[in-house]
Amino acid sequence: MVTGGETERRRRLLLGAAGALLLVVLAGIALEFLGALTFAVFLYYSTRPIYRYLRRFGLPRRIRAVLAITIFSVPFVALLAYLVVIVLIEARLAIERYDLETEVTDWIEEQLDVDAVEVDEIGTQLSGLDLEATVQLALALLTEGAGIVASVAVQLFLVFVLLYYLLIDGARLREWTLETFDGSGVLTVYSRRVDGELSAVLFGNIINAFLTAIVGIVVFHAYNLVAPPAVSVPFPALVGALTGIGSLIPVVGMKLVYVPIALALGAVAILTGEGGLLLYVVVFVAITFVLVDTIPDLFIRPFVSGKDTHIGLLMLAYVIGPIVFGFYGVFLGPILLVLGIQFVRVVLPYVLSGDLSDEIPGPPEPRQAALSEFEHPKPPLLTSDSEPTSETD
Repeated sequence: MVTGGETERRRRLLLGAAGALLLVVLAGIALEFLGALTFAVFLYYSTRPIYRYLRRFGLPRRIRAVLAITIFSVPFVALLAYLVVIVLIEARLAIERYDLETEVTDWIEEQLDVDAVEVDEIGTQLSGLDLEATVQLALALLTEGAGIVASVAVQLFLVFVLLYYLLIDGARLREWTLETFDGSGVLTVYSRRVDGELSAVLFGNIINAFLTAIVGIVVFHAYNLVAPPAVSVPFPALVGALTGIGSLIPVVGMKLVYVPIALALGAVAILTGEGGLLLYVVVFVAITFVLVDTIPDLFIRPFVSGKDTHIGLLMLAYVIGPIVFGFYGVFLGPILLVLGIQFVRVVLPYVLSGDLSDEIPGPPEPRQAALSEFEHPKPPLLTSDSEPTSETD
C-alpha cells in the first residue's frame, strides 16, 4: 500500500528529475551559443558605465539601455568588424606572398570546425571552362557565404538582446539570486568581487588592446606615407593588430612584434647600401616606442588593471583561452580565471572552515536613528518604470 507520504516523495523526485533534465537542455543551448554569451558579457561591462551615467537625466532604464547600446556597443562592434576586415585582407596578402595557404587553411579548419573550399578544385574547374560545374561551384560558394552571414547575424542579434536585458534586469537577477541562495553573505561578497574585477580585467584590458591596435595601425600607416618603400612597414594594419594583441602581455608583448620588424628593416637598409635609410628605421622605433608602446601603458593600463588577478595568470588566460575555446576564448579565458581566483579568495575559506570572513556582512545591528537623518532627505532614484536604486544596476 502506497502512503500519501510515499506518493508525495515520488512526485518530488519526478519534479526534481524533470528540473535536472531541463537544466541539462538549457546548458546544452548555452554551450551552443557560448561565444555570443561571452561577447554579451564583455559588452555589458563596457556599456554599463554609460547606462549608469544616463541615469542622472531621469530617463527610464529601457530608454537608457537603448541609448547606451546605440552610443557605444553598436559603433564598437561596427569598428571592430571594420578592423577585422582590414586585418583579414592584409593577412590574405601576407599568406599569398609567403605561400602559407596550406598551413593557414588547416589552422582555420581546426579552429572553426568547417570544411574549407579546395583552391585547386576551383582552379581546375575554372581553367577547364566547364560552365555547368563552374556555375554549380559558384552557387555552392554563394550558399555557404549566405549561411555564414546568416549565422553571424543571428549571433549578433542574440548578443544585443542579451546585452539589453543584462542592462535593464541584471541587477534584479543578481539581487534575486543572492536573496534566494545566499544565507551566509559569502555569495554577496563573491559576486561583488567578481563584478569589480571583471570590470577591470575583462573590459579594461580588451579595450586597452583594441585602442593600442588602432593607434598602431594609424602610426604605421602614417610612417609608410613618408618612409621609402624599402624600409616601409609590411602590412601595417596586420602589424598594428598584432601589436594590440601583444599589449595583453605586459612589458614585452608589443616588443615581440615591432622589434623583429625594426631589425628586418635595418637589415634591408644595410644590405641596400644606403645609410640614410637607417634614419627611417630609427624614427620607426622611436615613434612606435613612444606612441604605441609607452603612452597607452601610461595613460590606459593604470585605470584598467585588476586588483586581485596576477598579471602573469592573466597573460596565460589570454593566451590559453583562444587555444582551448576558439576565438571567443580571449573573453572567456579571463572570465573563468577571475571566477576561479575569487572563489579561492572568498568562498573556499568559508567552505573549509565554516567561518565567515570579516569582510562578509552579517545581519545589520539595531541602532537608534538620529534626527539628522530625516533632515533634507535625498530624492529617490526611482524612475517611471520602478528601477532599483542600487548603484550596481
